[in-house]
Amino acid sequence: MKFQIILTALLILLAACSQAEDPIPAATTAVITEVEDPVEPEPTAVKQVPTNESKPLETAVPAIEPITATYFTPTQQEGPYYPINKPEDRDNDLVDLAGAVDFPNGQILEFSGTVYDANGSPLEGIIVEIWQTDANGVYLHPGDPDTDSRDPNFQFYGESVTDATGYYNFRTIFPGQYEPRPRHIHVKIKLDGQELLTTQFYFTGEIDLQGDDAAMLITTEPTQDADGNAILIGQRDIILNFTQSN
Repeated sequence: MKFQIILTALLILLAACSQAEDPIPAATTAVITEVEDPVEPEPTAVKQVPTNESKPLETAVPAIEPITATYFTPTQQEGPYYPINKPEDRDNDLVDLAGAVDFPNGQILEFSGTVYDANGSPLEGIIVEIWQTDANGVYLHPGDPDTDSRDPNFQFYGESVTDATGYYNFRTIFPGQYEPRPRHIHVKIKLDGQELLTTQFYFTGEIDLQGDDAAMLITTEPTQDADGNAILIGQRDIILNFTQSN
């Protein structure tokens, strides 16, 4: 009987302890959402835009139509007064002399033209030299007997280099006359140090030249420059009996 009482007490005690413990939570199922690796977008193709930063732009040279050469500019003698000592200022403006204290005496003459080869094609890079008297008919040369009376404000000699169209031009003084010769301007044509032609230009109304010799004449006409000064203008093309090799 005593044993039965003890057994009952133990059962009651175990039941009480069982109720006092925290219940065991039900198993929680973890739901794992699989995250896919982010898909990297394919790189967008970048259009390569051409640039001219690393190379210079090419300037288009207009097409130049050759002429039909119907004559060659005649040769003339150099004469005794080709400059021994050319002036330091030897550009194509003989009126504006570097270091001069004033403008030279005489009427301003502006003339221009185109230099062609025997095929009638314009020549680039040709050096056109001119030398002449001042308005008093005096050269820049020690052999001229009147050299002491020359105009110190005149350049006497100049050079013009032809451009891609064969064009040359000068601004000078209408040359003074000395007897017995008519007024004239001496001309020499050079390319890469080679002399291609020596000739002289004369003026219509001062000498009568016929045939091919007429190709040495400049016909002048009066006009005004940008400052309103009275000047003479003229034009004279030069056709060489020369063909430039490529």
